[in-house]
Amino acid sequence: MYTKFISLISIVLAIFLISSAAHSQMTVDQILDNMVKEFEKGIQDIDDYTVTTNMYTAEYKKTYVDGRPTFKSRVRVRGMEQLSGGAISTSSMGHSDFFDTDMFNYLKENAEYRGTETIDGARTHTVFVSELRDIVTDANADQAKNVHFFVDADMWILRKMEFDVQMEDSPGQAQTMNAIVRFQDFRTIEGMHMPFKTVMEMEGLDSAVSDAEREEARKSMEELQKQLDAMPAQQRSMMENMLGPQLRQLENMLAGEKFEIVIQVEEVKVNTGLTDELFN
Repeated sequence: MYTKFISLISIVLAIFLISSAAHSQMTVDQILDNMVKEFEKGIQDIDDYTVTTNMYTAEYKKTYVDGRPTFKSRVRVRGMEQLSGGAISTSSMGHSDFFDTDMFNYLKENAEYRGTETIDGARTHTVFVSELRDIVTDANADQAKNVHFFVDADMWILRKMEFDVQMEDSPGQAQTMNAIVRFQDFRTIEGMHMPFKTVMEMEGLDSAVSDAEREEARKSMEELQKQLDAMPAQQRSMMENMLGPQLRQLENMLAGEKFEIVIQVEEVKVNTGLTDELFN
């Protein structure tokens, strides 16, 4: 009996070691290639789609870059149509942007594999890159450091991002904040995996805000509240519903609490006939 028990333990250990070896051999290239394959498989029947959230409406139109499918996008911030005379902001920001060819090539050349971690009950592979300076065109891109991508090991979707942000509050003086973006409540829409809830957290933001900036923000909030109070009841109600969550988060930040924004998808429409002219 003792011999059989030892043999059983040996078999279990052997299987575990084989499994662990297989996981340790995972490379950044393999992870990214699997993500691309899953993404392209999911969008093969999608020509366009529109996502309405509690904060914005984003429209996406399929296009091809170097023979690979991606999406160009147009984002309308909720309520800005009334405030800016119908102006619409265009943006390339969207959950599909992670599949940009330049981003993938940059990560393949610069990122490293950091093992596995459980996120929201799912096993993920961790891809780490020390900075995104050469890939993000924004002037402040060099402020993002120590970027971690957590990729679902089965679905090959991005479940979480975490990075440090350095903000210079005075010459030679910088504050470091930790930013976390969680993609949750994934649902499959016409084959495409989409997070219906995105939670963005910022820790340490209060320490990067000076007393003068904090006071200026309070005055701005007081002035905004005066403007809301002067509006007709229906318009005031609409603006409070739209801006209320953001104002509460700003109040929390000014009070030194954690800053958090929750983006909740309310509706998704697929293949409604969006034309290329909308994105020019």
